[in-house]
Amino acid sequence: MKSKLFLLAAGLSAGLVSATAMAATTTGVINATLTLTTGCLVNGQPATTGVNFGTLDFGSSAATFQTLNATLVGSAGNGIYIRCTLNQTPSVQITGSNAAPTTATFGTVTAQPRYLLLTTDATQGIAYTLYSDAAFTTAIANNTNIAPSGTTDAVLGTNYAIYGRVVGGDYNPLIPAGRYTDTITVQVNY
Repeated sequence: MKSKLFLLAAGLSAGLVSATAMAATTTGVINATLTLTTGCLVNGQPATTGVNFGTLDFGSSAATFQTLNATLVGSAGNGIYIRCTLNQTPSVQITGSNAAPTTATFGTVTAQPRYLLLTTDATQGIAYTLYSDAAFTTAIANNTNIAPSGTTDAVLGTNYAIYGRVVGGDYNPLIPAGRYTDTITVQVNY
């Protein structure tokens, strides 16, 4: 009986050894990578094209006005908010505006004029100016960096305020009533 048990144990042991001897082990590594580039969130959004920066709405007024003011209001509040990755310094520029109307311009044309054109007759318009401060002292020129307002938000970042002003309406009864528009192009560089 002992010999049968011995043979059985030897056979089991040989089977285990041969099964273990036939197994192979392969080792290696998996390389995980991630490449992050610099970037900015504009008004809390990562989009780089087609961004809606908001509306500069002068409201509704009688055509016989003297001065009208507006503040850029966007999805994140007043102005444009920019939050960038570390060591990124963004710049905000206005890059275009309507050309001066060819028939009649109402309001004072400043050194940095822009024009709201009458939608039913684009040869007539209202001159206005964009400013980076609520006191209307720092006019915004085309293709020139706008200074940050000094206001920051912990989530949204640095604020770039934009204000608009129409002056010199002089209560003129000859200003045509109607809707006047302009499209302001904004470029954020980083």
